[in-house]
Amino acid sequence: MCVMAEIVALGCGLVGEFVISELINEGHDLTVVGLEIPEPLKNRCSTIIGDALEFVNNLNGNPLVINMLPGIIGNSVRKRLLEKNIDVVDLAFTIEDPREYNELATNNNCRLVYDVGIAPGFSNLLVAKAIEHLGEIDDCKIRVGGNPLKQDKEWSYMAPFSPTDVIEEYERPARIIQNNNAIEVPAISDLQIINYEEVTNGKIGSLQAFLTDGLRSLLDYNTCKNMSEYTLRWPGHIEKFLELEKQGMLNGKNRSKTISNLVNSWKFTKERGEFTLLDVSIKSKNGNKRWIVFDEGNQNASSMARTTGLVTLGFVNEMLNGNIPVGVFAPEELHQIEGLTERITNKLTNEAVLINELF
Repeated sequence: MCVMAEIVALGCGLVGEFVISELINEGHDLTVVGLEIPEPLKNRCSTIIGDALEFVNNLNGNPLVINMLPGIIGNSVRKRLLEKNIDVVDLAFTIEDPREYNELATNNNCRLVYDVGIAPGFSNLLVAKAIEHLGEIDDCKIRVGGNPLKQDKEWSYMAPFSPTDVIEEYERPARIIQNNNAIEVPAISDLQIINYEEVTNGKIGSLQAFLTDGLRSLLDYNTCKNMSEYTLRWPGHIEKFLELEKQGMLNGKNRSKTISNLVNSWKFTKERGEFTLLDVSIKSKNGNKRWIVFDEGNQNASSMARTTGLVTLGFVNEMLNGNIPVGVFAPEELHQIEGLTERITNKLTNEAVLINELF
């Protein structure tokens, strides 16, 4: 059950379109702001085509805002929204840490929950749940990726969110926890081949995992000796990217053309079958836990839109129902709210997202 509300959605990409459509179906009053608005939404809610920061600067009233803008643009609106005493559910993935605005949110009696996707997001809740049951963790590996169901002779990849954010992920050093210390290691290191055939009923075989910088707030959770996050791709994909780097195609005057080519090559096509897989594997002296989350999407939305968007919608419900305290919070910091993790898990499973607990 969710309180009906006035909601502003900033950004309307693949995930945003799904979130917005679901909120409209639930009866909320939606205003959508973006540089492009999908045609199916234009007659279903109020739409504003334009700059999100300019809109936020002129925003009056007290709507709930969902920040689904890409990269650095998403970070640019956070402070301004909290200055206006506005509650925010924040999906924008940026290198900046939203917790720097905790004092501002507290002083202004408002709330911001960030990283409300599948990973980071739902993965954080699973880690917190494991710690609750097992105590201190010896090793935690989070592996996640969205890919086409079938490999091809090119990249075997479609970007379900901003391709430039994907490139940044491949290039940014990965922060991991090693022997209780946060350290930086090169991205696209520690390559592994992992077989997922059994846990996906034969639909997916072996995938390649490599380190990327996705732990975010979990770096400060202080209850894990070793922790790392890996991106999952079909074998061969990342080797093609590394070859571009080796040839100098991502440096100097070659960079802009190469990125433009990658954006075109990785363009998401709704007609092509795809999947999202999250693998959270945890070991401790008191036992082990492993969760596999798997989805193939459906005719209405891609798997990444569903898995990410349903978690976002779960936190929207928590915010509207008054369950989120004042301040800025990462998902794992809210696990102790009675029933929150279970409600968000049910949000996924009720829409036929498969979640298997293996230990």
